[in-house]
Amino acid sequence: MGTIMVGVSESTSGHPAIGWAIRHARRRGDTVELVHVVDITWTTIPVDWAESALLAAEEAVRGEAQRASLIDPSVAVHSVVLIGSPTRLLAEHAASADLLVVGTHSRRAASEILLGSQATRIAAAATCPVAVIPAAGQEGTGIVVGVDGSEASAAAVAFAAAEADRYGEPLTAIYAWSAPEPWGMGESAWPTSPVEEDRRILAEAVAGLADQYPDLKVTAEVVGGRPLPALYAASVGARMLVVGTHGKHGFSKALLGSVSEDLVLSLPCPVVVVRT
Repeated sequence: MGTIMVGVSESTSGHPAIGWAIRHARRRGDTVELVHVVDITWTTIPVDWAESALLAAEEAVRGEAQRASLIDPSVAVHSVVLIGSPTRLLAEHAASADLLVVGTHSRRAASEILLGSQATRIAAAATCPVAVIPAAGQEGTGIVVGVDGSEASAAAVAFAAAEADRYGEPLTAIYAWSAPEPWGMGESAWPTSPVEEDRRILAEAVAGLADQYPDLKVTAEVVGGRPLPALYAASVGARMLVVGTHGKHGFSKALLGSVSEDLVLSLPCPVVVVRT
């Protein structure tokens, strides 16, 4: 039995991320832990105020945990309150978790953009997989995973295949291909279609899945276009999109670069960021 941690705050109270985590935990046989961090990084906080804020937050999060338990009584829900930097403490506290779930909102207002940006910072800082859940709470079918041949994308494929098998839904592996546009070079000097190397990378990414998951339906597609629009289009209506990220230097420059961040901010569906 593992643990799925959910970052919660007053702005995410009742957010679909909590229900998503509960339903996901039920399928995995995991427990859920709601984690709130009292943010004291923005100013100097008197000791007595910090203690009062901590007590108030603990009461509020206990209430959130009780409401979450009603979603599915078979899933054990616990709560914990920390004090300090939300991004750093959430990432550190989730080091032993199987999955960290955070909710985000649309980008309609400046405050909501900040919430989305915080989700990307958490995904970049955490060592465990991070699931970012949109406020709309849409939950489709099928798992989509981005492939680029890196170690990070291999970890993403492994995670995505296990989830697809667990849900009994198809897995679609996407390799986004687009010809570079070097300045000063004519179109005839550059390939206009995927080369054998592109197809080999994709084939190697899904090799062995049939043996590991005999009942899993896997579709591997080389898609023309840049990664962001290709992955976005492929994952609209999906249960989740899984992408990889590299170490402490941030999001993958090979497959994703800023694409991972853009996907977390635009959220075509729940997006899971998996670290190598």
